[in-house]
Amino acid sequence: MIERFALEDRHVAQRERVREFCERAVEPVVDAHETSGEFPEELVRRLGDEAFIGVPYPTDVGGAGQDFRSFAITVEELARSWKLLAGAVNIACGLVGYPLSEFGDDRQREEWLANVCTGEWIPAFALTEPGSGSDAGSLETTARREGDEWVIDGHKWWTTHGAIADLLLIVARTDPDESGHAGISLIGVPNPHERDGIEVIRDIPCMEGDVAIESELRFDGLRVPAANLVGEEGRGFRYIMEGLDIGRLGTAAQGVGIAEGAFAASREFAGEREQFGQPIAEFQGVGFSLADMASRTEAARLLTLSAADQRDRGERITQAAAMAKTFATDAAMEIATDAVQVHGARGYSTDYPVERYMREAKGTQIYDGTNEINRLVIANRMYE
Repeated sequence: MIERFALEDRHVAQRERVREFCERAVEPVVDAHETSGEFPEELVRRLGDEAFIGVPYPTDVGGAGQDFRSFAITVEELARSWKLLAGAVNIACGLVGYPLSEFGDDRQREEWLANVCTGEWIPAFALTEPGSGSDAGSLETTARREGDEWVIDGHKWWTTHGAIADLLLIVARTDPDESGHAGISLIGVPNPHERDGIEVIRDIPCMEGDVAIESELRFDGLRVPAANLVGEEGRGFRYIMEGLDIGRLGTAAQGVGIAEGAFAASREFAGEREQFGQPIAEFQGVGFSLADMASRTEAARLLTLSAADQRDRGERITQAAAMAKTFATDAAMEIATDAVQVHGARGYSTDYPVERYMREAKGTQIYDGTNEINRLVIANRMYE
């Protein structure tokens, strides 16, 4: 059920500030990066200078000291222009930022989280493995204690930004006698590529294009200080699940941004493109398609902002975030597909942004829990 919520003047101002930044600094360079396949590292780090990365975290750790409605708005506006940047913010705030903020010690918060929030460090979260995707409890990466060090062995893939990360948060089993969700811990590795025992096997080719960095990594005797454990040993699965609430909220906002971008492009195109002596928007088939795009986009936005508002009121949003993520990303896929159809042959061309929106939307249905997994989360909490 959608709760009543309100956006304040500061939320409207945040939307305007992010949109102005995107129009000035992002949109002019998107096509060049997409064509060359060059990851926009400088632009990603600049998000920290703009205080767009650590939006919901305190100012004493480099955050902006705002709320989760501001976070959702920021991610939405970034995704409207380029989902890649919105995804970078979501990783930093969700699966990396949340456990550091809530469970990290003073050093991890004041150094690691602060560097992430300010853009000094690009973080990565190493969870998924060749045999462990939705079933995170089946992971095989291990970390054994040897004196004052953890020794990590394992194989990860689909680690976004893994090949360039300044901070790698690794999910590993620290208790070999446990199985499933038990005995899993989080271990932080600053400057991972300056250490022995880590190999970047490859960047995985993916639908989002060469500009996206999705890394396959191998750990072979990677040694890090014991003090790099985040929170309590064996409690990592809980931290992951709570971080996923934030990650799913951010992914929902990405879906809204993609939907808005695809709809806006279609509305403009349909108003200008003429066939049979009139703009195609005046044909009922196209007009109805645009009406559905607008309606689904607004519904996705309301569901996402409602979940963010619940989080701002201190409530757990496991079900609300799963609902928002599932609905918004499914809507994004439908709207982007319709946008390509509205554009006709032009939509099938890289000359127009809607084919990119379509590729980006597909990813949002998969990461931070596939939408099938999210539906299980929703169904399992219906009777609580």
